This record gives sequence, C-alpha cells and structure tokens, in this order.
Amino acid sequence: MRIRKFRKEDAKKVSYIIRRCLREVNSADYSPKVIKSLCHFLRPSQLIKNMKNRDIFVAVDEGKVVGTASLKKDTVYTVFVNPSIHKKGIGTKLMDKVEDLAKKNGYKEVKVPSGYTSFGFYKKRGYKKIKVVREKGHADTIEMKKKL
Repeated sequence: MRIRKFRKEDAKKVSYIIRRCLREVNSADYSPKVIKSLCHFLRPSQLIKNMKNRDIFVAVDEGKVVGTASLKKDTVYTVFVNPSIHKKGIGTKLMDKVEDLAKKNGYKEVKVPSGYTSFGFYKKRGYKKIKVVREKGHADTIEMKKKL
C-alpha cells in the first residue's frame, strides 16, 4: 500500500468511499438527515474544489483507492477508509502523512474536527479534546488538537 496525492480522476472513488463510511459506520452516531447532508456535501465535485486549498491524499492498495485524508494549513479533514478494510493501519498511514506534512510546513500542532465515530481513533493518536461544537442541522464536531 502507498499514499499519494489525490488526482481529479480519483474524485468518484474517494466520494464513494466517504459516502459508504458515512452510511455504514457513521450512521450509528448521526441521524439520517445529517448523513444525507454530509453525503451530498462530499460529492466528487466538492472534492475537486477542495484540491485548490487543501493537500488531499489517497491510500492505494493493489491499484485501488482504499482511503483518503486531507490537510488545510494545520487542520486535518476527511479521513476515511473503505469500511471493508478498517483496522488494517490504513488510517494510521494517512494520518502519518498529513501530520508529517503539517510539521514540514512549520506547524507545531495539528487540529482535527472529529466526529463521534472517529473520536477514539484520534485520541489513540494523541489528540486531546478541546470542545464540542453543536450547530443546528449539522453534525456535532469535537475539536481536537495534538502537538507535533
């Protein structure tokens, strides 16, 4: 498995993985309305737009895109791995990549707006909870940060 930069032609595959995670995994922690909204927002065209202001990476295994993560300045976004292969270290490798990039870019700490579903994953990586942000009609976000 290797980590490489996201390309426009990855957008449909990455969006599919994200939507699958939202529906199969995150749906245990969020309402159908929130999941539907997130699925709509994280469509291929939005991922391509995000390329302009984020460093987006994909994990590729045997020629197939199996996960993604992105970094905008000092903040990690959209870390998702194909639910069929969770717990195989793919998310860890993606996080290593974005954290290393943040460090190379001169940041002393990195932040992540975590969902309830991924909170434990980030906590194991040394992230500390700062606060919970609740916005009506949106998914609750747990702001977390980690010193690099």
